[in-house]
Amino acid sequence: MRRKKKAFWKPVTAGLGAVYLLTMALATFLVKTKFAEDFCQRFREFAVYLVREVNDKEASMEEDGWDSEEKRRDYYQSLANGYLWKVNDEMLQVSIGFYDRDMRLMAKTRDEIGGNSIYEAGTKVREYASFSLDEYLSLPEKEQLAKYQWESVHSFDGDEPEKYRFSIRTSPNGETLWAIYVQEIIWTRSDQWDGEKYTDPLTGSVTSIEMVNVDYGTGKETITGSFKQTGSHILWQWINPGISEEELEKGIVTKTSMQLPYMTAYETWRDFESWKTWCGSGYLHGFSQQGDFAWEEGIEEPPVIIDWDGWNYRGRYQLKAGLGDEDAKAGPVYVELRMESSPWLAAMDYMKYVYLAGFVLTFTCGVKMALVFRGIYDSQMALEEMRRDFTNAMAHELKTPLGIIRNFAENLMERNMEEKREYYLAQIIGQTEEMDRLVMKMIEISKLDSQELVFKRENVLFSELAREQLARFEPVVKERKLQVRFEENGEFVVLGDRAYLAGAVWNLLSNAVDYNVDGGRIVIRVEMDRCVVENTGKPLGEDQLAHVFDMFYTGDKSRSKKNGHMGMGLFLAKKVFGLHGLDLTIENMEDGVRVIVKKT
Repeated sequence: MRRKKKAFWKPVTAGLGAVYLLTMALATFLVKTKFAEDFCQRFREFAVYLVREVNDKEASMEEDGWDSEEKRRDYYQSLANGYLWKVNDEMLQVSIGFYDRDMRLMAKTRDEIGGNSIYEAGTKVREYASFSLDEYLSLPEKEQLAKYQWESVHSFDGDEPEKYRFSIRTSPNGETLWAIYVQEIIWTRSDQWDGEKYTDPLTGSVTSIEMVNVDYGTGKETITGSFKQTGSHILWQWINPGISEEELEKGIVTKTSMQLPYMTAYETWRDFESWKTWCGSGYLHGFSQQGDFAWEEGIEEPPVIIDWDGWNYRGRYQLKAGLGDEDAKAGPVYVELRMESSPWLAAMDYMKYVYLAGFVLTFTCGVKMALVFRGIYDSQMALEEMRRDFTNAMAHELKTPLGIIRNFAENLMERNMEEKREYYLAQIIGQTEEMDRLVMKMIEISKLDSQELVFKRENVLFSELAREQLARFEPVVKERKLQVRFEENGEFVVLGDRAYLAGAVWNLLSNAVDYNVDGGRIVIRVEMDRCVVENTGKPLGEDQLAHVFDMFYTGDKSRSKKNGHMGMGLFLAKKVFGLHGLDLTIENMEDGVRVIVKKT
């Protein structure tokens, strides 16, 4: 019963997969640690720049003070939104909160719309407050508005006006947000429009625009196109539910812009998804209305407060800025900065090509190891099968002489067989000699399989070796009237053990003589790096050719027993030649068999 072949790819894949995952996890962990340190350092540098900006501003206001607390809040609100560009890393996001001298929150990073000023003839005639979108819109409404903003920013190429226009409707005093509109504007080149002027139904304005390309190296401006608004329609709108339709008509509509942190046209990674990540972070929006800024005595710079949940690396910096004391016109400003980063994601993004290279290398090693293990396993199975066949063959070969010995021994035990005593004893001795010869062959095979076998190394001339071994068959050759022709067309020299090579050549010639026909021929042809032995006789069948080098294979049983062949000669010859770097092959001729020995 044959054993079922093992699927080596499963344990190899599992083992190498575990090694790959463990190695990549460890490498990613080390890279993640480095990214976390870098993020923290960048956060500190950002805080230093920001505090310096606040100190300079407060110093400039020290003498005269601020016009009003509202002006001060507006300045810090613009700073909270406009200073984020200092942190230029897609894996690190920050928010800023500014607190007044009483530690009350006066500005923070937020999504906002508005903040426009209206000018007529170069004079500002109206100013609108900026409005926090979180105070008016739900999250789905804000996301829809942000999508239009991103599409507008992303599609703008500088050659044509922006596709969308954002407008707001406010109370007459500009302090309350009543509505938000997103319009799709139809633009036509001025030289291609002959129709009447188009008045926008929402804003009541007639709009034309010139697109200008600026060469920042020389400062030269080039007009690339002139466009007129020739149509529009509202794509999306939000109406303040607390405002009636009658009141809405009294509101003032004006074009506006939005500030959505981490959504700009300048860096490709500052996109809608980046804004959405910032928007969805509760930590970056977690500024309390009443701050708590207290440090131990003697500490000039408080440490970064790290909040680490294993995946997100978060930190807070609480600082005091401004040069004024509590009684000065420009009092101190308390600043709280918050960061949220993903060092794991940054590390995985940094390692992506390492993962790929590691996977390819691991896969290649896995395939090679599986093939090696398969080869080892197949070799072991072949060895086991050979040993099993060897045991079966030995049992079969020994069974016959043992049976004969037992038979003759039982006959000798009978007293009426005394007249055949000498005959029986001769048969018993003959069978023991046969068994002894078989055992000696087994010992020879065992030596050839031994790892400790060391061949003598000398140059052996194959032609001389063939002539010496052929001479041993001279009586038989003459008795059977075999014609022998020896041809030497080149020098075939083998570096090896002469005794073992002689035994192998003897086996070849023994077959050529024993399996020949009476009056047949034997041709021995020595050429450069090979020797050919041809003999007449019955060609081998396909099955015989396939198994001719197998141990104990004798082909025609009747002829092998008659000639004393045990099916080990060609097996031993191929093994000896193989150990000397030679290849032994057998093929049929029209009237016989050809044996070829050649260097590999």
